[in-house]
Amino acid sequence: MNGTDFKSKNPTILVIFGATGDLTSRKLMPALFHLYRKKLLPPLFQVVGFSRQDLSDAEFQSRVKKTIGRSKKNGATVEVVESFSKLFIYSKGFFEKKKGYKDLAELLGYRDNEWRTCANKLFYLAVPPQYYKGILKNLTASGLTEPCSPEEGWTRVIVEKPFGRNLKTAEELDALLGKLFKEEQIYRIDHYLGKETVQNILAFRFSNYFLEPAWDKHSIEDIRIRLWETGGVEGRGGFYDTAGALRDVGQNHLLQLLALFTMENPGKFDAESIRRRRAETLNCLKIFTKKDVERFAVRAQYEGYRNEKDVKSDSNTETYFRITAFLDTPRFEGVPLYLESGKMMPESKAEVVVTFKHPLPCLCPVEGQGTRDK
Repeated sequence: MNGTDFKSKNPTILVIFGATGDLTSRKLMPALFHLYRKKLLPPLFQVVGFSRQDLSDAEFQSRVKKTIGRSKKNGATVEVVESFSKLFIYSKGFFEKKKGYKDLAELLGYRDNEWRTCANKLFYLAVPPQYYKGILKNLTASGLTEPCSPEEGWTRVIVEKPFGRNLKTAEELDALLGKLFKEEQIYRIDHYLGKETVQNILAFRFSNYFLEPAWDKHSIEDIRIRLWETGGVEGRGGFYDTAGALRDVGQNHLLQLLALFTMENPGKFDAESIRRRRAETLNCLKIFTKKDVERFAVRAQYEGYRNEKDVKSDSNTETYFRITAFLDTPRFEGVPLYLESGKMMPESKAEVVVTFKHPLPCLCPVEGQGTRDK
């Protein structure tokens, strides 16, 4: 986080927009609890939930305890969960109305006065992308994103995937962010990259001398990237029906994995070098024509999807896709790269399978015959 992460001892306030939503309960609360258990949060730390529901602080804290208490594998004793829940308070507001932001500013100001300092402010947009524009503009207009001074109290904005609905809206959102905030204030994140296995991919590739010389079109037959889920939309029909599998995991999680497996050596393991090489690779993806789409892409729905709550009865949203992608690079030209994901699949798995070619001529035993010394 550009040197301003939670390991800092500076007082910090995390504001979560969409605090009563699925992302907050499934991802953010457990992640914060993990940091809390590891004692990685600042001594003065507060989480402010922002949403339109009528909730008291006690009711919001009860939700936190219920969410964290579901898991018996995270050290969630009654005492620890109770202590953790006290970090959370609640501020009601509508994303598109200014009054909620005024109330939020007063709450944050009260906490600063209580702590006798200017705390760092981190604003997390755990909401569907159609709300980004209104929230970002209201945050800026209310002065909430202005730091207290160059030396004290930085502010940051975090936006999650999906980042817009298509190229046009993604570019518009990026332009808006650039207009309202300095680049160092913006975090565009994909939580999938936080998985330990994903973080180890580059070390696996570039630290194995025997592997890198064979990592090209001459040795690799194809690469298959799969993300299968046995569950359905699980009560998220309203969100999912506006996104679909491709926007939900394809244009972020799977493309990130594709880039990490096919990018050139960044030279050093710093964020800027890796980001540059990754972007170079993604820019080399072959752009499909309409005929290419018909040939190399498949979309489907699991049976019963249209009966899910908040899903349109005539929905054409895909819950499964398989795409055969290609890179116009000297290293991987002509190598098929399969991207596949779906819900209600036979099993849950996240895997990348790299298939190597047989060397020619192949010194292979004849089927049914073994080899023995004479």
